Amino acid sequence: MKFLRVLSLLGFFGGGNSQALDSAHVSVGQIVQHPALDTLRTSLKEGLEKQGYVEGKNLTWTYENAQGNPTTAVQIGHKLVSLAPNVIVTLSTPMTQAVAASTTDIPIVFGAVSDPTAAKLTNHKNVTGLTDFVPPQQQMEMIKDIVPHLKSIGVIFNSGEANSQKQVEAIKALGEKQGIKVVEATVSKSSDVSSAAKTLIGKVQAILLPTDNTVISALESIIRVGIDNKIPVFGSDIDIVRRGAVGAYGVDWRVSGLAIADMVVSILKGTPVKDLPIQNPENLILAVNPEAAQNMGVIMTESLTKKADQVF
Repeated sequence: MKFLRVLSLLGFFGGGNSQALDSAHVSVGQIVQHPALDTLRTSLKEGLEKQGYVEGKNLTWTYENAQGNPTTAVQIGHKLVSLAPNVIVTLSTPMTQAVAASTTDIPIVFGAVSDPTAAKLTNHKNVTGLTDFVPPQQQMEMIKDIVPHLKSIGVIFNSGEANSQKQVEAIKALGEKQGIKVVEATVSKSSDVSSAAKTLIGKVQAILLPTDNTVISALESIIRVGIDNKIPVFGSDIDIVRRGAVGAYGVDWRVSGLAIADMVVSILKGTPVKDLPIQNPENLILAVNPEAAQNMGVIMTESLTKKADQVF
């Protein structure tokens, strides 16, 4: 990937030291237990190991999980900063915001942030990372391939998360251009998700889920509503297709985790954060689940199945 090659060059020729630190301390803050975030974290560690940083040898690895609690995320932010690691990796927008509010000195590298500008992360000179933004055009075309004459779509999201708000705004803007009504169902916690999904019954032809940690952690309740009411469920997270959604355009989380590891190593080699611009994912993956489509009353077209990178 070109992005990875650029980071490699920055690591060798960027400002600062040309040699990596003999040992390093990397701290990781994660907002919630979630398959995508877990894959980011494990592939980050894998990437560090491939480049010579191994926990128990020359790598001190600190990991904290807020279990979906914003207050806990703030506490974790203070804790990680107090440890004075070489780099802090933050997974999700709320966790990145919490850590960024606690330090202006320690380099922060984020993952799973859809819109760093809306989250006001670009105001911090010590913050960079890799976004997970998926343009809604590809998602909408995928849905229309399965739901002909699409006129209405439901979105479920945490109204308090900047990531989700930005994604929904993009979906609504596209829907307006294409004559598709977008019906919103908002939540503030995972226990609200099932009832929010039920409010969409009879109002929409399909459900499109943004990369919202609060919502995806309760995905199974949405899948049940989709099956019982023949409303196909789509999204931006590949793992939800494995769990029973019909289809998704999303990020390859393992590749993203390895890319984040490259950014971290570049910083450990002395590259200033300002020389590592925030990046968007270079490649998106299409995943489909024909059985889930059948369960939700729609038919997966052969052309879409052939085009898919992953079929569950």
